[in-house]
Amino acid sequence: MTQSNTAGKQKNNSVAGKLIPFLSYSKRNREKVLEFAVKLKASNWIDPWFDEEDILPGQVWESSVIHGVRNSHAVIIFLSTEALVSEGFFHKEIRLALDTAAEKPEGTIFIIPIRLDDCQVPDMLNKYQYVDYFGSIEQKEKVYSNLILSLKLRAAHLGIKV
Repeated sequence: MTQSNTAGKQKNNSVAGKLIPFLSYSKRNREKVLEFAVKLKASNWIDPWFDEEDILPGQVWESSVIHGVRNSHAVIIFLSTEALVSEGFFHKEIRLALDTAAEKPEGTIFIIPIRLDDCQVPDMLNKYQYVDYFGSIEQKEKVYSNLILSLKLRAAHLGIKV
């Protein structure tokens, strides 16, 4: 699949009624985010953009990520202490998500920050309500349920049936 086919995949999912949230994370949090990706994919109306599944060998990963963010319906940003203090493309993804969000109508649910540990939320994300996906199993289930409610609101706004 070429990058244009990746775009086609996203377009086809939109036509097929699937919400495409982009999963932004540091490689240090891969396992926790993979858990989220699998859980989201189990739904019949969500097809998360996850780099390990949506970038094929040989594709230019940076342009694939940029295309993924720009063409997603929402961006879920997974924050952790390690991710925030390490250097890498993760920080560029956050800025790209913010630039893309600036093109959306006021009040659009597009950026959804999720803390994976008790980290400081970056100033640039302070205006967005974040949730804490750590602690008890009950806490994690509540956060996941609230995330699904946010994604349902975004899907309804886009005319995607849930």
